[in-house]
Amino acid sequence: MRRRRAHPGELVSCRLPPHRHRPPSQRSRMPRAPSASRPSDSAAPATGGVVRLRRADREREIVQGAIQYFADVGFAGDTTGLARQLGVAQPLLYRYFQNKEALIERVFQETFLSNWNPLWEEMILAPEQAVAQRLLEFHRDFARVHLRRERVRLSLFFALHGWDMSPYFRVMRQRVYEPIALSLRQYTEAGRDGQPFAVQEIELAKTVVEKIQYHGIRQWVYGLPVPEIEPVIQASVASLLDGVGAVLGKPAAKSS
Repeated sequence: MRRRRAHPGELVSCRLPPHRHRPPSQRSRMPRAPSASRPSDSAAPATGGVVRLRRADREREIVQGAIQYFADVGFAGDTTGLARQLGVAQPLLYRYFQNKEALIERVFQETFLSNWNPLWEEMILAPEQAVAQRLLEFHRDFARVHLRRERVRLSLFFALHGWDMSPYFRVMRQRVYEPIALSLRQYTEAGRDGQPFAVQEIELAKTVVEKIQYHGIRQWVYGLPVPEIEPVIQASVASLLDGVGAVLGKPAAKSS
């Protein structure tokens, strides 16, 4: 059929093709950039699940992991290696500790101050026991705590790191060496009650403790075979009491 040509000025109706409405699911969308994930306070176990720890538990886990890590590699080790050993993202560590030095400070507190046995002083000064028995019991318990691998190695790393160990040394003097020195006065009846402790008294009081410390260094630093600590403690305490009279006076018969 022939299409009629429109005359000038005549309106012509026209039809547009119908608009095809596309449902929202078919409309083109801009791809979304993946959101940056924040460090999660969780760890994924081998089973594929996610274990979320309470903040206090996670902090304790980090501190215990740091104690083992720094005991192995020293304080030259970085937080990247620590995070790898713990199986967490490195930024997670900084949610609990401002920097590496703050973490090392916490390691020092946990290793040398927080696990202090408050009964040691009472053990050394127990009036119902003979001095020899007191010293044996104290040094046995001190060895049980001090001869742990992490404590022995960290004591050297802290010293080499230039860390201020004076808080630990101060506690050792006040709560271990001075009570031992007082017990030695009682053993010899030196008659110096109330007087300041002389240098040689404090040095004598350190004798068995330092023997135990060196025992740990031989084992955990030098890697040498060492004997059982019990015979070492017994011999060291006996030697101390046998020789203390030459410095402080004749031992009292009732305290031997």
